[in-house]
Amino acid sequence: MTTTTVEPPVLRRAPRAPGWWGMLLLIATEAALFALLLVSYFDVRFQEPGAWPPDGVEPPKLLRPVIMTILLMASSVPAYLAETSIRRGNARRMLFCLAATMLLGTTFLALQVWEYIDNLKVLTPHTDAYGSLFYTITGLHGCHVMVGLLLLSWALLWGWRGRYSAESHLPVQNVSLYWHFVHVVWLFVFLSLYLSARV
Repeated sequence: MTTTTVEPPVLRRAPRAPGWWGMLLLIATEAALFALLLVSYFDVRFQEPGAWPPDGVEPPKLLRPVIMTILLMASSVPAYLAETSIRRGNARRMLFCLAATMLLGTTFLALQVWEYIDNLKVLTPHTDAYGSLFYTITGLHGCHVMVGLLLLSWALLWGWRGRYSAESHLPVQNVSLYWHFVHVVWLFVFLSLYLSARV
């Protein structure tokens, strides 16, 4: 009696890995959270009959937030280059770009802490609705920056160990995607809480 060997079905490779879709889903849920917070901010603002911010409170000065915005926007460039570098098999350049992204992100976070220290002298989360929303939204974004820095540290560590190659680099791609999301959210935060408060 002859036996026939049945070959397993060939699975078609998906154009995007499940991990990429998972990161995209995470970003979508976080984007919805920030959208709700910003809608709440404008809802409270336009229901306020007097000036905004209320109680005669001056909105935060723009110099540091502008510098923070420039730093965060600039950090997206090395994050993008890290991904494109490893796609081409250049692991050394990827490591350099990840480190540069971390440096810019850490500087952004340090400036945000400095800004909080100065702002708390005149504006606290308990001052009024503006203060509460200001610290809630910017604080939540700061937490996302910290998570991004942790992810970058993790990617940098594994990259240093030679984990990534031109054929296998999904974590670098996902971290880069998350970091771009963080800087896009900051643009909306900056325009809403800093610039529009002066209009």
